[in-house]
Amino acid sequence: MLIPPKALSTDTLDREVLAQDKKDALRCGSCALGKKALYLGGHILSNIHYIPLTRVERVFKRLAVSKGFYEGKVFGSIAYLVVLYDGGKQKVVRFEREEEVDELLNAFRKNTRIPVGKP
Repeated sequence: MLIPPKALSTDTLDREVLAQDKKDALRCGSCALGKKALYLGGHILSNIHYIPLTRVERVFKRLAVSKGFYEGKVFGSIAYLVVLYDGGKQKVVRFEREEEVDELLNAFRKNTRIPVGKP
């Protein structure tokens, strides 16, 4: 791990624990789910931030619809992963494909006790 991801939460993980967890994490698009943390990507780089799973309160998918500039017709949906953490903070990550968000949410359902979906 050349550049370790930056913690968005008030809690952090040790560099050695972080490196091993990130290496073993399930990758979905620009994000990844490890046993200790959720790794979040940006538009250019993937996995540049992380939130320890102990601080994640809820995750869910948000969809937006894009419209054509001239025609006004619907082109498709844009999928976002929304993560609520640290008692009210929120991080939104855009995904290229909606299936990647669904895969990540299914991994949350199977591997963690963190609530998935809006309250």
